[in-house]
Amino acid sequence: MPEMMTKEAGANAPAFVLRDLKSSDVWQLVRVLRKFNIKAAAEAVDKDALKASKFKTPTKMVDGVIVPMLPDEWTEAQRKAFKAAQAANDALVWQFLDILINNIGGCEDEVNKLLAMGIEKDVNYVRNMDANDYLSLIVQYVTREGFIDFFTQARNLLEKTGASRSSIGYAATLIK
Repeated sequence: MPEMMTKEAGANAPAFVLRDLKSSDVWQLVRVLRKFNIKAAAEAVDKDALKASKFKTPTKMVDGVIVPMLPDEWTEAQRKAFKAAQAANDALVWQFLDILINNIGGCEDEVNKLLAMGIEKDVNYVRNMDANDYLSLIVQYVTREGFIDFFTQARNLLEKTGASRSSIGYAATLIK
C-alpha cells in the first residue's frame, strides 16, 4: 500500500505521511484495544455499515493480466456501489472516533505511541501537536487501509474463542 497523506486540519496544517502498517503496529493496536472494553466497542459498531463498507475495485483483463478499472470505466451500478461503500466508511469512521473519544482517557499514552509510530516521530512530538493536527492525524489513522480490518479481526477473535479482554491483554504483555 502506498503511503497516505493526512487530511489537512486547516490551511497551515503540516502534511504527515503514514507509513504502511507493520507487525509492531499490530501489537501496539492490541495494547490500545486492551484499554478499551472491546466487546462493548464491537457491539457499538454497525455491522451492516461494516459489510456495506467493503468495495472491490472492478477489474479487467489487459494483455492477459488482471488490472483495476479506472472509475470512468465503471458501470453505473459499480459507481453506486462505490458511493454506498464510501458512505458506509464515513459512518464507520465516526463510530470509531466515538469509541476512541469515549475511551481515550484510559489509553492516551498508547494511542500517542501508535500515532507516533505511524508517522515515525517521537511520542513527545505527537503529545505536543497542535490540537487540529492531532485530531486530523487520528482521523487519518482510523480511516487508513487495514485499521477497520484489524478491529474486525479482533472482534472475531473474541466472538469465536471467547477470549476476554484480559486474556488479550495478557498475551500483549508477554510480547512487550
